[in-house]
Amino acid sequence: MLSVVHVAIDADGVLAVDVDGVPRDSEQARTRGDLRAVIDEITSDLGAPVRVEVREADGSTFTDVATPPESSAPAAAEPSPSSSSPALVRAGFQPGEEVALAYVVVRQNADAEGKASLNLPPALLAATRGGLVLLGMSSRTVTPFEAPA
Repeated sequence: MLSVVHVAIDADGVLAVDVDGVPRDSEQARTRGDLRAVIDEITSDLGAPVRVEVREADGSTFTDVATPPESSAPAAAEPSPSSSSPALVRAGFQPGEEVALAYVVVRQNADAEGKASLNLPPALLAATRGGLVLLGMSSRTVTPFEAPA
């Protein structure tokens, strides 16, 4: 199960951060501009992806999954998500069935032939290489997926 990072941003843009309910204190006030660095620090410390839930002062919310930064590869060498996001394609689902992926990172309805095609960011796929599971929500069909090395 993914750890959950809660971020509350007050009207002045100051962050209050906790990981699974445990406050993440800092010696200096962190602001909206520090959010990416704070998330990178948390994912690096945990060595795993996290679910990030951000709540703005106006009550609006944003949820995403963040993965640890790749320290060995320069940013310019990273593939563009739109051009190289591999799809998880598996068969065995009922036509039109909703298919879920592991922690329910994403859901997609199966096509008329019972196949589901789910696109993931390369960093998330790399971080979950140990085994993803596709789950047919009505048939309860479970299809394991091992990401290529």
